[in-house]
Amino acid sequence: MMKDLLSDPTKRIALDDFITEHLKKIIDATSPEHFPAQGANVQQSDFNDRVKRYEEAAKDLQYIAILLARWGDKEHIDLLGKIFSRLAENVERESAGLTLWLHLNWYPLQILMYASGISAVAAGKYSVLKVVLETPVQNIATQGRRVPLIVPVAANISDVTDFFKRMPGHEQQYAPRSELMYELSQPIIEELLFLGKSYDEVFDEFEILSALVFSEATSRGWGPIGRYGWKYHQRGETNPYDWIVADAKKQKEKWPVTQAGLFQGSTENFLKLAEEFRERLNKLSWW
Repeated sequence: MMKDLLSDPTKRIALDDFITEHLKKIIDATSPEHFPAQGANVQQSDFNDRVKRYEEAAKDLQYIAILLARWGDKEHIDLLGKIFSRLAENVERESAGLTLWLHLNWYPLQILMYASGISAVAAGKYSVLKVVLETPVQNIATQGRRVPLIVPVAANISDVTDFFKRMPGHEQQYAPRSELMYELSQPIIEELLFLGKSYDEVFDEFEILSALVFSEATSRGWGPIGRYGWKYHQRGETNPYDWIVADAKKQKEKWPVTQAGLFQGSTENFLKLAEEFRERLNKLSWW
Protein backbone atom coordinates (compact mmCIF):
# COMPACT_ATOMS: atom_id res chain seq x y z
CA MET A 1 0.00 0.00 0.00
CA MET A 2 2.77 2.46 0.91
CA LYS A 3 4.68 1.82 -2.30
CA ASP A 4 1.54 2.30 -4.36
CA LEU A 5 0.62 5.55 -2.60
CA LEU A 6 4.17 6.93 -2.80
CA SER A 7 4.49 6.24 -6.51
CA ASP A 8 1.28 8.02 -7.53
CA PRO A 9 1.18 11.84 -7.14
CA THR A 10 -2.62 11.78 -7.43
CA LYS A 11 -2.84 9.76 -4.21
CA ARG A 12 -1.15 12.24 -1.88
CA ILE A 13 -4.33 12.79 0.16
CA ALA A 14 -4.82 9.04 0.49
CA LEU A 15 -1.18 8.74 1.58
CA ASP A 16 -1.65 11.41 4.24
CA ASP A 17 -4.77 9.63 5.50
CA PHE A 18 -2.98 6.26 5.50
CA ILE A 19 -0.08 7.58 7.58
CA THR A 20 -2.39 9.47 9.93
CA GLU A 21 -4.37 6.28 10.51
CA HIS A 22 -1.26 4.36 11.53
CA LEU A 23 -0.01 7.28 13.59
CA LYS A 24 -3.25 7.26 15.57
CA LYS A 25 -2.92 3.50 16.03
CA ILE A 26 0.51 3.71 17.63
CA ILE A 27 -0.56 6.62 19.84
CA ASP A 28 -3.47 4.51 21.07
CA ALA A 29 -1.35 1.36 21.43
CA THR A 30 1.26 3.19 23.54
CA SER A 31 -1.22 5.17 25.66
CA PRO A 32 -1.06 5.16 29.48
CA GLU A 33 -3.88 2.64 29.44
CA HIS A 34 -1.50 0.09 27.90
CA PHE A 35 1.77 1.48 29.28
CA PRO A 36 0.99 3.03 32.69
CA ALA A 37 3.79 5.17 34.09
CA GLN A 38 2.99 4.27 37.69
CA GLY A 39 4.59 1.31 39.42
CA ALA A 40 6.77 0.09 42.24
CA ASN A 41 9.34 -2.67 42.73
CA VAL A 42 10.04 -2.82 39.01
CA GLN A 43 11.85 -5.97 37.92
CA GLN A 44 14.12 -6.42 34.90
CA SER A 45 11.47 -8.71 33.41
CA ASP A 46 8.98 -5.81 33.51
CA PHE A 47 11.41 -3.67 31.53
CA ASN A 48 12.10 -6.43 29.00
CA ASP A 49 8.39 -7.00 28.46
CA ARG A 50 7.68 -3.32 27.94
CA VAL A 51 10.50 -3.00 25.41
CA LYS A 52 9.11 -5.91 23.38
CA ARG A 53 5.58 -4.50 23.44
CA TYR A 54 6.84 -1.09 22.29
CA GLU A 55 8.67 -2.79 19.42
CA GLU A 56 5.53 -4.60 18.35
CA ALA A 57 3.45 -1.41 18.54
CA ALA A 58 5.95 0.45 16.33
CA LYS A 59 6.37 -2.23 13.66
CA ASP A 60 3.87 -0.97 11.06
CA LEU A 61 5.14 2.59 11.37
CA GLN A 62 8.69 1.27 10.95
CA TYR A 63 7.78 0.11 7.45
CA ILE A 64 6.16 3.45 6.70
CA ALA A 65 9.13 5.46 7.99
CA ILE A 66 11.67 3.42 6.00
CA LEU A 67 9.76 3.79 2.74
CA LEU A 68 9.12 7.50 3.28
CA ALA A 69 12.82 8.11 3.91
CA ARG A 70 13.95 6.04 0.94
CA TRP A 71 11.42 6.95 -1.74
CA GLY A 72 9.68 10.11 -0.59
CA ASP A 73 10.13 13.51 -2.20
CA LYS A 74 10.05 16.79 -0.26
CA GLU A 75 6.28 16.71 0.22
CA HIS A 76 6.45 13.16 1.52
CA ILE A 77 9.29 14.00 3.90
CA ASP A 78 7.04 16.54 5.58
CA LEU A 79 4.89 13.56 6.53
CA LEU A 80 7.91 11.98 8.20
CA GLY A 81 8.35 15.14 10.26
CA LYS A 82 4.67 14.96 11.14
CA ILE A 83 5.13 11.44 12.53
CA PHE A 84 7.96 12.55 14.80
CA SER A 85 6.23 15.74 15.92
CA ARG A 86 2.94 14.06 16.85
CA LEU A 87 4.61 11.18 18.69
CA ALA A 88 6.88 13.55 20.63
CA GLU A 89 3.88 15.67 21.63
CA ASN A 90 2.14 12.54 22.87
CA VAL A 91 5.12 11.49 24.99
CA GLU A 92 5.51 14.96 26.47
CA ARG A 93 1.90 14.99 27.68
CA GLU A 94 2.71 12.39 30.33
CA SER A 95 4.85 13.96 33.05
CA ALA A 96 3.82 12.06 36.19
CA GLY A 97 4.85 8.56 37.12
CA LEU A 98 7.88 6.34 37.57
CA THR A 99 10.94 8.01 36.05
CA LEU A 100 12.04 4.77 34.40
CA TRP A 101 8.79 4.47 32.45
CA LEU A 102 8.74 8.15 31.52
CA HIS A 103 12.21 7.77 30.02
CA LEU A 104 11.28 4.58 28.18
CA ASN A 105 8.23 6.27 26.64
CA TRP A 106 10.68 7.68 24.07
CA TYR A 107 11.71 4.20 22.89
CA PRO A 108 9.21 3.96 19.97
CA LEU A 109 10.58 7.24 18.65
CA GLN A 110 14.09 5.86 18.81
CA ILE A 111 12.97 2.80 16.84
CA LEU A 112 11.50 5.01 14.11
CA MET A 113 14.51 7.33 14.05
CA TYR A 114 16.84 4.39 13.45
CA ALA A 115 14.57 2.90 10.78
CA SER A 116 14.20 6.10 8.78
CA GLY A 117 17.71 7.40 9.52
CA ILE A 118 19.43 4.26 8.29
CA SER A 119 17.21 4.32 5.21
CA ALA A 120 18.11 7.96 4.51
CA VAL A 121 21.86 7.35 4.90
CA ALA A 122 21.69 4.27 2.67
CA ALA A 123 20.08 6.39 -0.06
CA GLY A 124 22.47 9.32 0.44
CA LYS A 125 19.49 11.52 1.31
CA TYR A 126 20.99 13.66 4.05
CA SER A 127 18.25 16.26 3.79
CA VAL A 128 15.95 13.49 5.02
CA LEU A 129 18.40 12.60 7.78
CA LYS A 130 18.25 16.22 8.87
CA VAL A 131 14.47 15.87 9.32
CA VAL A 132 14.96 12.63 11.27
CA LEU A 133 17.48 14.15 13.68
CA GLU A 134 16.46 17.78 13.86
CA THR A 135 12.66 17.90 13.72
CA PRO A 136 11.98 20.54 16.42
CA VAL A 137 9.99 19.30 19.41
CA GLN A 138 9.10 20.79 22.76
CA ASN A 139 10.83 19.24 25.74
CA ILE A 140 9.99 19.43 29.45
CA ALA A 141 13.67 19.06 30.33
CA THR A 142 14.40 22.33 28.50
CA GLN A 143 11.44 24.18 30.05
CA GLY A 144 9.34 23.71 26.95
CA ARG A 145 11.96 25.15 24.60
CA ARG A 146 11.93 23.49 21.18
CA VAL A 147 14.98 21.33 20.57
CA PRO A 148 16.07 18.87 17.84
CA LEU A 149 14.32 15.52 18.24
CA ILE A 150 17.59 13.67 18.83
CA VAL A 151 18.05 15.55 22.12
CA PRO A 152 15.12 14.22 24.20
CA VAL A 153 15.20 10.80 22.54
CA ALA A 154 18.90 10.15 23.14
CA ALA A 155 18.92 11.74 26.60
CA ASN A 156 15.93 9.77 27.87
CA ILE A 157 16.98 6.42 26.43
CA SER A 158 20.54 6.89 27.72
CA ASP A 159 19.12 7.34 31.21
CA VAL A 160 17.89 3.72 31.22
CA THR A 161 21.09 2.18 29.81
CA ASP A 162 21.60 -0.02 32.87
CA PHE A 163 18.35 -1.83 32.15
CA PHE A 164 19.35 -2.42 28.52
CA LYS A 165 22.63 -3.89 29.80
CA ARG A 166 20.70 -6.51 31.76
CA MET A 167 18.48 -7.66 28.89
CA PRO A 168 19.05 -11.29 27.84
CA GLY A 169 21.84 -11.59 25.31
CA HIS A 170 23.15 -8.08 25.93
CA GLU A 171 24.80 -8.47 29.33
CA GLN A 172 28.39 -8.66 28.01
CA GLN A 173 28.10 -6.05 25.26
CA TYR A 174 29.87 -2.69 25.30
CA ALA A 175 26.93 -0.82 23.78
CA PRO A 176 23.81 -2.91 24.52
CA ARG A 177 21.24 -0.31 23.45
CA SER A 178 23.02 0.13 20.13
CA GLU A 179 23.34 -3.63 19.62
CA LEU A 180 19.62 -4.03 20.30
CA MET A 181 18.78 -1.40 17.68
CA TYR A 182 21.16 -3.09 15.23
CA GLU A 183 19.38 -6.42 15.66
CA LEU A 184 15.90 -4.91 15.63
CA SER A 185 16.41 -2.76 12.52
CA GLN A 186 18.35 -5.18 10.32
CA PRO A 187 15.59 -7.64 9.30
CA ILE A 188 13.08 -5.00 8.26
CA ILE A 189 15.74 -2.86 6.54
CA GLU A 190 16.99 -5.91 4.67
CA GLU A 191 13.48 -6.90 3.64
CA LEU A 192 12.73 -3.47 2.18
CA LEU A 193 16.11 -2.17 1.02
CA PHE A 194 18.31 -5.28 0.59
CA LEU A 195 21.49 -3.61 1.84
CA GLY A 196 23.43 -6.81 2.47
CA LYS A 197 26.86 -6.30 4.02
CA SER A 198 26.63 -2.52 3.60
CA TYR A 199 24.14 -2.46 6.50
CA ASP A 200 27.00 -2.35 9.03
CA GLU A 201 28.60 0.68 7.39
CA VAL A 202 25.31 2.55 7.03
CA PHE A 203 24.28 1.76 10.60
CA ASP A 204 27.57 3.11 11.98
CA GLU A 205 27.36 6.27 9.89
CA PHE A 206 23.85 6.95 11.15
CA GLU A 207 24.89 6.50 14.79
CA ILE A 208 27.99 8.68 14.44
CA LEU A 209 26.15 11.54 12.75
CA SER A 210 23.36 11.23 15.34
CA ALA A 211 25.84 11.48 18.21
CA LEU A 212 27.53 14.54 16.72
CA VAL A 213 24.21 16.29 16.03
CA PHE A 214 23.32 15.63 19.68
CA SER A 215 26.71 16.98 20.76
CA GLU A 216 26.22 20.13 18.70
CA ALA A 217 22.67 20.71 19.97
CA THR A 218 23.60 20.27 23.65
CA SER A 219 27.13 21.76 23.59
CA ARG A 220 28.25 18.86 25.78
CA GLY A 221 31.01 17.40 23.63
CA TRP A 222 29.21 14.12 24.20
CA GLY A 223 26.68 11.96 22.39
CA PRO A 224 25.30 8.44 22.66
CA ILE A 225 28.04 5.86 22.10
CA GLY A 226 27.06 3.05 19.77
CA ARG A 227 28.77 0.07 18.16
CA TYR A 228 31.16 2.49 16.49
CA GLY A 229 32.72 3.09 19.94
CA TRP A 230 34.35 -0.31 20.26
CA LYS A 231 35.21 -0.28 16.56
CA TYR A 232 37.01 3.02 17.12
CA HIS A 233 39.33 1.38 19.60
CA GLN A 234 40.09 -1.46 17.22
CA ARG A 235 41.44 1.11 14.75
CA GLY A 236 42.41 -0.11 11.30
CA GLU A 237 40.02 -0.26 8.39
CA THR A 238 37.10 -1.23 10.64
CA ASN A 239 37.03 2.18 12.32
CA PRO A 240 34.01 4.02 10.86
CA TYR A 241 34.62 7.20 12.85
CA ASP A 242 37.95 7.95 11.20
CA TRP A 243 36.53 7.02 7.80
CA ILE A 244 33.70 9.56 8.07
CA VAL A 245 36.01 12.32 9.33
CA ALA A 246 38.46 11.61 6.51
CA ASP A 247 35.64 11.79 3.96
CA ALA A 248 34.54 15.15 5.33
CA LYS A 249 38.10 16.49 5.16
CA LYS A 250 38.47 15.28 1.59
CA GLN A 251 35.21 16.73 0.26
CA LYS A 252 35.21 19.85 2.43
CA GLU A 253 32.23 22.10 1.63
CA LYS A 254 31.14 19.69 -1.10
CA TRP A 255 30.48 17.01 1.52
CA PRO A 256 26.82 15.90 1.02
CA VAL A 257 26.14 15.82 4.76
CA THR A 258 26.76 19.52 5.29
CA GLN A 259 25.40 20.47 1.87
CA ALA A 260 22.08 19.14 3.20
CA GLY A 261 22.26 21.63 6.06
CA LEU A 262 23.46 19.42 8.90
CA PHE A 263 26.03 20.97 11.25
CA GLN A 264 24.83 24.42 10.20
CA GLY A 265 25.89 23.62 6.65
CA SER A 266 29.55 23.86 7.58
CA THR A 267 32.06 21.02 7.18
CA GLU A 268 34.50 23.07 9.23
CA ASN A 269 31.99 23.10 12.08
CA PHE A 270 31.54 19.34 11.76
CA LEU A 271 35.27 18.70 11.89
CA LYS A 272 35.64 20.83 15.02
CA LEU A 273 32.82 18.91 16.71
CA ALA A 274 34.34 15.61 15.58
CA GLU A 275 37.72 16.39 17.11
CA GLU A 276 36.12 17.42 20.41
CA PHE A 277 34.09 14.22 20.39
CA ARG A 278 37.21 12.19 19.62
CA GLU A 279 38.62 13.25 22.99
CA ARG A 280 35.66 11.54 24.67
CA LEU A 281 36.10 8.43 22.54
CA ASN A 282 39.77 8.24 23.53
CA LYS A 283 38.75 8.22 27.19
CA LEU A 284 36.26 5.35 26.94
CA SER A 285 37.02 2.94 29.78
CA TRP A 286 35.95 -0.28 28.05
CA TRP A 287 39.61 -1.36 27.76
